[in-house]
Parts: sequence; structure tokens; C-alpha cells
Amino acid sequence: MFRRRQIPKKSGEGENPFLLTFSDFMASLLAIFILVLIVTLIELDKNKKDQDAAHKKRQAAITVAKDKLLKSLEDIQDIQGSIANSLGDVTQREGALSVMLKDIKKDLKERGIDIAIVENDTVLRIPEQQLQFALGQDEIPLAHTGPASAIGQALLQALSKDENRTLLDTVFVEGHTDSVPNSRKMGNWGLSTYRAISLWNFWTDKPGELAGLKTLITKPTNPNIEPKLLISVSGYADTRSTNRRLDGVPLKNDRPEDRRIDIRFTLVSSEKQNLEGLQSKLEAMGKKTNSLIKELKELKEDEHAP
Repeated sequence: MFRRRQIPKKSGEGENPFLLTFSDFMASLLAIFILVLIVTLIELDKNKKDQDAAHKKRQAAITVAKDKLLKSLEDIQDIQGSIANSLGDVTQREGALSVMLKDIKKDLKERGIDIAIVENDTVLRIPEQQLQFALGQDEIPLAHTGPASAIGQALLQALSKDENRTLLDTVFVEGHTDSVPNSRKMGNWGLSTYRAISLWNFWTDKPGELAGLKTLITKPTNPNIEPKLLISVSGYADTRSTNRRLDGVPLKNDRPEDRRIDIRFTLVSSEKQNLEGLQSKLEAMGKKTNSLIKELKELKEDEHAP
């Protein structure tokens, strides 16, 4: 009898090689997944830190911009306060000038002389009933020397007070004419100026109570400003008529009411200079504030950006 010899199986025989390969592949994928997960977690943590850092940086920038804006607004508030004070000083001076002119008017009224206060309480107008020049002439008519003298006395009395001269830069004695052509040298311009000079000379040429008008000087409150003679003369020809043109209708040439003298009071200009300086500062601060507001808006937009 023949016996079948059994051949022993080699190691691994009988196992499915496909299963072994798939198992290795899944193990590799799991390792890769774990690695990717670890890298992702690291990146997420890094991104969070970066986002936190960026957020903190934006917040710091916003805080700095807000501080700058607050400082700018405080500076503007200070400047606005200075402007308000300067405007208050101007208003106070204008009020004091108005009171002074009303006192002069009252003084003259008591002397039987009526004058007008015009142009926002800055000009004393001497009407033709009190002082009027003949056509083409600059001499003070004899009939009007009394009112002319009284006006000079009232003016000297008011301007001798320190508190009034502190207000003023210049007092102009202004001459005016009508529109009738004048053949003398310099025409109506010269005639108007000579009328102002004629009244000034009438007040000051002869020694007496009115001669003090020549020595009146300004009284600046600023020690860096030198005092100067207070009263000046000027002429305006027919350029400042007391009559208005209506509907384009020209004025008649011969206007006795325009052959007159005005006395104009101008306030010191220090407040104006201060206001101009403050205005420049305010404009600069306004530009700075606008820039800061724009910066804050941009930072706010970045904060909400994805």
C-alpha cells in the first residue's frame, strides 16, 4: 500500500494577503490623520494667538487714536473758549463805545445841539442844521461856529477820560462833499479833506480850551504798544453819501446834507489779531481732528472685518 506523504504548510500560507495590505494602509492613514490633526491644532492655536495679537494691536491703536482725539477735542474746546472770551471783549468794547457816543450826544443835546449816531454806533454825524459848508467851500460859516465849538468841547471832555481812550485806536474827523464837480486842485477829494482840516484848525489853532485835542494820545492796555496821537483827519469826496440810490436812480449832484463832517471812532484792533491767531489754530485743530476721526473709522472697520 502506498502512503500519502503530507507536505507541511509554509508559514503564512492560508492567510489573505489583501487583508494584510489593507490593514497596513489603514494604519498608515490613521497615522497621517493623527499627524494632520496635530498640525491643524497647532495652526489653529497659532492663528488664535495671531488673531489675539492682531486684535490687541487694533485695540491698542484704537485706544491711542481715541486719546489723540480726546486731546484734540480738548484743545479745540480751549480755543473755542479763547474765541468766546475775545468776542466777549469785543462786544464789551463796542458796548462801551456806544455808551460814550450816547453820552456825547446827550451832552450836546443839553447844549441845544442835536447830532446823530450812525453806522452801528461808531460815527457821530453832524447834520446840516448844525454845520454845513457852502457849495465848493471849506470854510466854516460864521453862523455855525457856535455848534462847531460846542461839538469840540463835548469831544474833548469825552476823550480826556482814560477809560474812553483805552477803547480807541483812532478818531477820524471826516470831510464829505456832494457830487457837484469842483475845479480846485484835487477836486472833491481835496475839498472834502480841506473841510475836515478846516474844522480841526478851528478847534486847535488858537490857544484855549479846545487846544487840548491836539495832545490827546491813545492809552493802550498792552505795554508793548506805543501810544500815538488819537485824532486824525480824512476826506471821502462824494463816496459816502447819506442818501441811497433807489431802483438805480442816480442821486442829484447838489446835496447840501452831504456837505458835512462825520466823526468816526475806531476801536483798538488787538482783539482782531487775537481772533485771527485763534482762527488759524482752530482750523489746524479741525484738520487734525478730522484725520483722527478717519483713522478711528478705519480701525473700526478692520475690527469687524472677517
